[in-house]
Amino acid sequence: MSKLSLDNIMRVSVLSALRGVADVNTSALALFTDEVPLISNYGDYKLYLEPLSVAEHFGSNSATYRMANVVFAQNPNILTGKGYLVIIPQSQSALAQPATILSSKTVDFTQLTADDYFLRAEVDGGSQADIEIGEIDSTSISTVLSSLNSSAVTLAGLAFTLSGDVTSAKVTLKTVATGESASIVINTPSTAPATGTDISTLIGITGSATGSDAGVERLKDAIIRTAGSVNYFGIMANKKMSDALLEETALLVQTLDKLMFVASSVEADIEGVFKDITDAGLTHTRCLYYSVSANDALDFSAGYASRGLSVNMSGSRTASTMHLKEITGLVADTGLDQTVLDSAYNNGVDVYGDFGVPKLFTSGANSFFDVIYFTLAFKVKLQIAGFNFLAQTQTKIPQTEEGMDGLKKAWRGVCQAFVTNGYLAPGTWLQSVYFGDPEDHVRNIKDQGYYIYTLPISAQQLIEREKRVAPAGQIAVKSSGAIHSADLVIYLEA
Repeated sequence: MSKLSLDNIMRVSVLSALRGVADVNTSALALFTDEVPLISNYGDYKLYLEPLSVAEHFGSNSATYRMANVVFAQNPNILTGKGYLVIIPQSQSALAQPATILSSKTVDFTQLTADDYFLRAEVDGGSQADIEIGEIDSTSISTVLSSLNSSAVTLAGLAFTLSGDVTSAKVTLKTVATGESASIVINTPSTAPATGTDISTLIGITGSATGSDAGVERLKDAIIRTAGSVNYFGIMANKKMSDALLEETALLVQTLDKLMFVASSVEADIEGVFKDITDAGLTHTRCLYYSVSANDALDFSAGYASRGLSVNMSGSRTASTMHLKEITGLVADTGLDQTVLDSAYNNGVDVYGDFGVPKLFTSGANSFFDVIYFTLAFKVKLQIAGFNFLAQTQTKIPQTEEGMDGLKKAWRGVCQAFVTNGYLAPGTWLQSVYFGDPEDHVRNIKDQGYYIYTLPISAQQLIEREKRVAPAGQIAVKSSGAIHSADLVIYLEA
């Protein structure tokens, strides 16, 4: 007689764990180089955990190897934060490129309800003009794109592209023309015309850009090419850029969750292009000055980047500031005096001075490095934690308070990790802005260093519920800050 299956009584299914997004590596540093690798099958990039392999691939006399050596010489360095160095050769035969501006934010096009949008711009060296767009059809991402690429926009020699969805889209504006003669200058109207609404700031398309001729790839274009294919958090290059390209690249990096490190040995840059970067609020670009030589300035950027990105965000008391730290292998800048120090301090430029011992002197004019670094890390880790909570369920997260508790638990784990690493700390809430229950807000900041609040499910708008969007969440956090200097008064009695 045949044996009956146990499935008649006991049915067992094995469910594999669902994949989530890998955590961001905040200690991954990219070195973009215009030097050609010695091996023919190098590919678009390679990862390194030590410098000798870089010497094999680029030669021991290369700038790429020299900077890699400085990166790994620091103590601590990117390896301390479980990072790596990724070297990305710039293409030697890049095609001519259009002028390109990426939006500085994600855009909810359903909120753009005017019927007469326009863009004020100069295109390819032409005169300033108001380019008509008209009404935005937010039915779908394709209808939005069709609206943006109005006949007037096309006629002006421009083209919009979009990624994402209607309520969270990233916008790119390009010229149709390519080469160095291609350019865009977005002019924000000081006074609006009698009719029409300027769309530039609403969609985060601001500033200016130029194209490039065929040949060696620009850093800006190399970042755009590789940002989605390899994970890196820090950016540096083996060559100093022109002022115009540096400002364009800084504007691009500001739209990304990345940091760029640039250094100069030219004193005029402190109150020149570096001041412009600070004045424009381009905090993702960290400007450094080291007068000795151009190569030494590049080495300064390599050492600074490795030391700065060395933090293990999952560790205990690992949070750090760059102020008064040392760069291994670098002597104090012999060309630094009080006048230069004051200029650097006022214009957001960090320097390496002799205080009896060589020490970094950092400026908060363009915000402090650690503030920007930890804020970006905190942001992306919250985003990943929330995504993975939603993505790693076999069923669904109910649109109930129980479901919201699970989402807040995921965010709470990130907040607690940043308390543990020392970036956040319990303290007194000093701002006048409160949300949720004010007493809960104050108590949580005092006891934990963070407060998470979401709108009750019962108060959520029906249209949001129908879209399966969670009620709006808000997080208040208290930074631990840092002590960089002190004042002391001595009272002496005879």
